[in-house]
Amino acid sequence: MKFFRSKSATSYDPHLPALTARQAEHLRELVHRHHADQGAQVTVTGDCVHAPQGTRALHNLAEFVRRADPRDWPRIVEQHFTALDNASRSTADAPDRTLRGAYLRLVPEDAVPPQAAPSFSYARRIAPGLLETLALDLPDAVRILDDQDVARIGLEALRTAGRANLVAEPVEYETTRTQSGGLLHIVSGESMFVASKALVLDELVRSVTGSPLPDDGALFTVPSRHHLVFHPLADHHVVDAVNDLAAFGLGAYQDNNPGPLSPRLYWWRQGAVMSLTQIDDATRSFSVVPPDELMAVMRRLHAANA
Repeated sequence: MKFFRSKSATSYDPHLPALTARQAEHLRELVHRHHADQGAQVTVTGDCVHAPQGTRALHNLAEFVRRADPRDWPRIVEQHFTALDNASRSTADAPDRTLRGAYLRLVPEDAVPPQAAPSFSYARRIAPGLLETLALDLPDAVRILDDQDVARIGLEALRTAGRANLVAEPVEYETTRTQSGGLLHIVSGESMFVASKALVLDELVRSVTGSPLPDDGALFTVPSRHHLVFHPLADHHVVDAVNDLAAFGLGAYQDNNPGPLSPRLYWWRQGAVMSLTQIDDATRSFSVVPPDELMAVMRRLHAANA
């Protein structure tokens, strides 16, 4: 199945694929100019800015500006880095406030590029395409905490607070019955942490449906930070749900939603997450390949409902 956006007519930047090569270079110039105006010597290369405050990735900023009028880009760049600097001071000066505003957050695996990885060594790879990080939610910014931030307060304290805050974050919930008969559970909202609820999927499912997840877990997709769609492995519809969820996740990922996360289909079971999607970069396509364990579950559920 083909899934990558067609980019044959336009040259997109290899480091910031949300932008064309020309747009990305312009953004790097604006980032360098902003820091120079503040008296800071920085290096801006690829998808990172190496500043005195540490290495910061430019992926989120690229997503912000690509939807804006180019005349507004300098203002957006200034607001972005001002908010990050204010958030940095908050973690240093008010640890209690940091704990109140900390969240576990899912980000795309490439949101922490290799150049920045040493500054985010605590981040955990949950599954192909997904990283678990810690974020600080402030009135004017959401910032991924780096190792220095974490060291000031403590990793376990932040993870405990971040998990509790994520569980309590409100979301919108609805269901839809597909043509195949399967039931998809759709979680959405304006919160930046909707998709991150996949990190507490068992508690989310109990909260919105009133029932626990079955022992076999659930399939889910997180195409953007504002969407999570799941299907519990409870009946014979799981066979159709594989296709329905894969199509839904891919379509939503390609729909130019803010905060794209992953086009993949995942299987959650007992807190572990497995990707069912195999991506072939050479052919720019993907396929969904359930592992033998999941195939056994699907056959058992199908037989039980026959």
